[in-house]
Amino acid sequence: MRKPPILLALLICFTVGAIAQEKKQENLSSGVLMLNHSLKISNRYQLKSSIEQRIPFIFTDVPFFTGKVRARTDFTSGLQRKLNSSFTAAVGGMYRFINSTTEQRLYQQIGHIQQTLSRVKIAHRVRVDQTFSADATEFRYRYRIGAELPRSGFRTDPGEHYFAVLAEYLVKFQDSKYTPEVRLASQFGFLFRNTNKGEVLLEIRIDELGSGSENLFLLGLSYYLSK
Repeated sequence: MRKPPILLALLICFTVGAIAQEKKQENLSSGVLMLNHSLKISNRYQLKSSIEQRIPFIFTDVPFFTGKVRARTDFTSGLQRKLNSSFTAAVGGMYRFINSTTEQRLYQQIGHIQQTLSRVKIAHRVRVDQTFSADATEFRYRYRIGAELPRSGFRTDPGEHYFAVLAEYLVKFQDSKYTPEVRLASQFGFLFRNTNKGEVLLEIRIDELGSGSENLFLLGLSYYLSK
């Protein structure tokens, strides 16, 4: 199955569309296209890279979604080390283009995969990142938990679908300001015979929890390449 060229074509189309919509700064929701690549360097090390394009769109008129979305492109790359059968550690960075400005981000993370006695696989991730821009530096502390359920059996085999749910809690610090955020997502994916996989993502983000929160809705399409 030659899926990557299709995704790359979609990514180019969405990028052109995003450039045309740069002046449209405020939207209730966003479309996201992501292409991920994982390169195995050795039994312990992997190089993980991705490109993500976010495009403002109006998917819904529900009053709950009141946030702002800007067209942007992210390039991320990081080195992941396998600590043992269930733990990994990773460090990396991101370069972001937002209209005529840029941002840079560094991240450090620990991941843990837990295969339960049932069919559910549980994944935990603790990440710290630092985002640098012309305005200020933002520090974020994040914890994410996810559960993946294969279509049948105890794991997803090539040629099968799977379903996953994710929940993440973030704490952001910038200029002595503390901001919490919650992200809730569901994923429907398919593992191809060549071990690559594709996913459709539905995500809700609730920023600045409380009466003045900004709520966003994201619809995403991702493809994962493994070497």
